[in-house]
Amino acid sequence: MASPCVQRCEAKGDLCLGCGRTLSEIGRWSTMTEAEQLAIMATLTTRGLASPSPVVAVMPAPDDQPQSTHVCPGCGEPAYCAVSAGKGISECWCSQLPALPMSDAPVCWCEACLSKAILAETPV
Repeated sequence: MASPCVQRCEAKGDLCLGCGRTLSEIGRWSTMTEAEQLAIMATLTTRGLASPSPVVAVMPAPDDQPQSTHVCPGCGEPAYCAVSAGKGISECWCSQLPALPMSDAPVCWCEACLSKAILAETPV
């Protein structure tokens, strides 16, 4: 079972400062499906922690890749797609997440929007 836990558990409000998960997410972690866990892990990099766990980054772009290839159609923020950058799908951060049916969007969603869509599709 994948986990973003870095053994630096310290709660501030409803978040663990070590891994970035909410206390509710931590409590339910062992009963979640792999798809639910991966969707949450994909959102952790957008939660604004000072030092997020390296496990959380689904697939960071190497220094020689641009940080953005397009604008996310869901939120309007910059997004990166390895395929759009001429790379293979196995090099894209989204290849590690559960597949969703294709949308009518002209380009890929960002990690945060795709994670929300995965969570919405996952039965609880």
